[in-house]
Amino acid sequence: MWFRTSKTFAAVVLSLGLVASCSDGDTPAPTTGGSVPASAPVTATTVESTSAPDASPSTAREDTTPPTEASFPGENLTPEEAGELQRAVDEGSQPWRLDPSLVAQAFVADRFGWSDTEARMADPHTVEVTDRADGSIVVLQLRQPVREGADGIWVVTDGVRIG
Repeated sequence: MWFRTSKTFAAVVLSLGLVASCSDGDTPAPTTGGSVPASAPVTATTVESTSAPDASPSTAREDTTPPTEASFPGENLTPEEAGELQRAVDEGSQPWRLDPSLVAQAFVADRFGWSDTEARMADPHTVEVTDRADGSIVVLQLRQPVREGADGIWVVTDGVRIG
């Protein structure tokens, strides 16, 4: 248990360093993968008593493991795309976008094909997601690009593989 906690702490520190290095508001362009589809359907997946979205099979990447390098890019939405997504959520579409844990689960479902996951909030902008199938763990950084608060959407900015 101590070793896992130490790894999680190290990943959070590394992630925070990545976020701090991008604090000028620029998000690095992705080098692999795609973004979580704006229309990802919501299915019943348990996340500490919360239902989570699941990416459709046609949008999931064939490679179902996180990259072997430590960090990987997030959704890389443009300000215009984030604004359109926020408007869609304001109109009642994709309410899961208002919950960072559900956004994190949709992201790993789309990016890595993970369908049986557990998400845990490490801090208000950091979610640790574990793939129950093989024990892989990623730590994702999220932000609210349009508005902050309960009615602002969440997007993944980047991630780090820790296990």
